[in-house]
Amino acid sequence: MAANHTSWKRAMGRVFRATCLSGLLLLTAFLTPVGSSPPAAPSQAPPGHAPDQSKTSTRSQTAQLTSTEAHHPSHVVKVWLTEYRGRTFRVIQLPRCEHMEAVIAYNRRGETKEEAKERLGGVAVCTGAFHNSRSMALADFYQIDGSILSSATTGRWFFALMDDGQMDLSGDYALFKRTPGVTALALGQRLAPVLHKDGFSTRFMNRVTDRMALGMSHDYIFIVQGKSDIWRLAEFMQEKLPCRVALNSDGGHVVRGRAPVHIVFRWRETLAETNPSDELESAQSPMPVHAEG
Repeated sequence: MAANHTSWKRAMGRVFRATCLSGLLLLTAFLTPVGSSPPAAPSQAPPGHAPDQSKTSTRSQTAQLTSTEAHHPSHVVKVWLTEYRGRTFRVIQLPRCEHMEAVIAYNRRGETKEEAKERLGGVAVCTGAFHNSRSMALADFYQIDGSILSSATTGRWFFALMDDGQMDLSGDYALFKRTPGVTALALGQRLAPVLHKDGFSTRFMNRVTDRMALGMSHDYIFIVQGKSDIWRLAEFMQEKLPCRVALNSDGGHVVRGRAPVHIVFRWRETLAETNPSDELESAQSPMPVHAEG
């Protein structure tokens, strides 16, 4: 009888321990999130194989170079005629880059813009500053390499040419005036981004006559010529061309006559030496490129 009792107690103990173990396992399974796994060890390069910084730097520089080259304007001179609000404008588009340079042609005796363009080997030309049509004396600001030849009288915006070849249209006299290495020439009214009268009378602005304008965007230079009043010329520059800024230059008789100063644009000599002429194409135009006057 005692032996049976002892066996029964042992059996009950085994059952109790099994029950406790099963309950513990169930509790652990319940508290553990489904799909959880131990945190992964941080990735490291194998010993002795550090990342190749030179390759990373090279890839970065290559990407930057590709991005820069993608925005370089095409070396093409485009010329076309277009009509805007009853006025016909002739537009010349030039690339604004280090391969295109500008020269301010100054001739005290006066010359036509075609003569200035041919004398300096240009591909395009724009009339320059306002002057006395009889004496050919300049009427506004003009400096060469920081030396002033004609004083600023109106405060109008000007064409600035730096000694490194960069060019801009600006009204910042404090920055450019008397600055060594800077050649600058005051032009006429600012047409874009906002038209300013700049001291010109409404009568002058309303007059329909030969006019020229010079505009610039980040990548291009625009020379516009046509018979128009100032209002429509300004609207055309603002709405039809991607100009960041545009200035009216001397017009009237100067467009078809003589003047002491013009702005001539030409290819840099290094580009002309390394590129065949067929790479510097002119766009097809209904009007010959040299059909002036």
